Amino acid sequence: MTLFCHALPQETPDRFLLLDRLDSCDETGATARHVFTAAPPWQGLEAMAQLAALHARWTADFNLHAFLLTVEECTWPDHVPAADVRHGMSNSTSGRTPGAIPGGALHCTLHIGACLLAESDRAATYATTVTPLPAFSDAALAPAPPCMAATLTIGRAPYDTRFNGDTLTARYRETFAWLTRTA
Repeated sequence: MTLFCHALPQETPDRFLLLDRLDSCDETGATARHVFTAAPPWQGLEAMAQLAALHARWTADFNLHAFLLTVEECTWPDHVPAADVRHGMSNSTSGRTPGAIPGGALHCTLHIGACLLAESDRAATYATTVTPLPAFSDAALAPAPPCMAATLTIGRAPYDTRFNGDTLTARYRETFAWLTRTA
């Protein structure tokens, strides 16, 4: 039997919020972005879960606890191409293509999407994706395909003695406000 502490990743990021900015949020879902630097793929899955849980909290006006309940149909990258990889650009100083690190490490600005598929009082299911953003803006370019995707179910429950509603409601409202800042 594997002890829980042995199953945890060895190196977690200093700041465990893996969303830099919320680009959109409405009744149908949310999108965000995060700059990853040689991050292991589990951080992409964590970023998708954070976005889906944030959306589940937002739809409940931050009055419910939200947590990852299930992960289904998760694709894991062998390597992650940045948008400039698709256009034949290479990084001559390092000998590797920018954004593509063998073994699936995430290394570029990634767009994270969470599209609400179904919901009940107790859970919400999302189609989530992680997609490289172009290194430069060009409307003629086709969007990059997702490098990760998963169907995530986020459980929702009332706050209780284990999860202080006053503290957590304030924290997630503040986090949401920070992620939607314009400056």
